[in-house]
Amino acid sequence: MRLSNALCGLAVLLVAGPVLAVDLYNSNGFEPTAFATGALAGQDGWTGGGGGGGIAPTVVTAPDPVLGQQAVRLEVPDLQGASSSMDHAIPAINLTGQVVTVSFDIYRQQDPWLSNLWWWWFDAGEPTYGLQWDAGVGNPGQTLPHGWNPGAGAAQTITGRYANVTMVWDFQQMKAFSWYDGAVVDNGIPITNIAALTGWTINLGHDEETGKGPEVVWIDNFVITAVPEPASLGLLALGGLLLVRRRS
Repeated sequence: MRLSNALCGLAVLLVAGPVLAVDLYNSNGFEPTAFATGALAGQDGWTGGGGGGGIAPTVVTAPDPVLGQQAVRLEVPDLQGASSSMDHAIPAINLTGQVVTVSFDIYRQQDPWLSNLWWWWFDAGEPTYGLQWDAGVGNPGQTLPHGWNPGAGAAQTITGRYANVTMVWDFQQMKAFSWYDGAVVDNGIPITNIAALTGWTINLGHDEETGKGPEVVWIDNFVITAVPEPASLGLLALGGLLLVRRRS
């Protein structure tokens, strides 16, 4: 579903009634004055670091690619096992009847290969993780918003510009949805065994052997929201709503 279709769905949603979305966390684009350039950990509730020789995430400005003035940079050297991760906790919520959304923008370089970019809830259940995979059909690999869970889909990873990934968990329908760069990837895969949602991780991992090369990824506009039912009646429009919000 491209943006024009999403806007049509959004109009239906607005006619049906107001959407009372609550931000469980909103990075506000990692912009000043809430964020200063330098180490991300310790700013606005973020934790994280570098492992195996990886570099801890940093808040950067241009000439790094940013949407607005600043973004977060994850970086690993050419060393198998190196990682760079960013983590943010949220207050535990009652999931009954909630529609929970995670959305963020990703910039991947036009390299001959890509390190794995993983993301996941702190919590158990399915689907609770996804990734941009270094392998897959052709280069530069695939984006799997809900990972390899049963019924989950994939899209070709976009390089050389920012692309948005949005994931939705509808706890009334007990189904999960996703969009990548404004197009539907997952349209209602089963949610199972998720009892709580308490935080989110984004992790860049040099999972391939040393010799593939270093890697840098930029993250911007990270948001977690919750919308009580009956918002699910306009769920497919929610992807368009988030895109409009991100691009406004």
